[in-house]
Amino acid sequence: KAPPNADRPPGKSLLPTARVQRIMKADKELPSCNKEAVFLISVATEEFIKRLGQAGQQQATKAKRSTVQRKDVVAAVRRTDELIFLE
Repeated sequence: KAPPNADRPPGKSLLPTARVQRIMKADKELPSCNKEAVFLISVATEEFIKRLGQAGQQQATKAKRSTVQRKDVVAAVRRTDELIFLE
């Protein structure tokens, strides 16, 4: 089964802008942000989720499974330098 097409059109985010803005406004230390900042944070979040998912998928594939489990994501965090901050 092929994954759904998750290509992001230029200038758009796959994450709802209003939701990202609401999460950002919840941080009282963060000053108000313009649309471009919200867009950049949305794109960065998409990339983070994509990389975390790919790393978890690699761990599941190594274990000869097609379903990513929590232990796959934990193993990926421990073995991937760019994700070590999550430990």
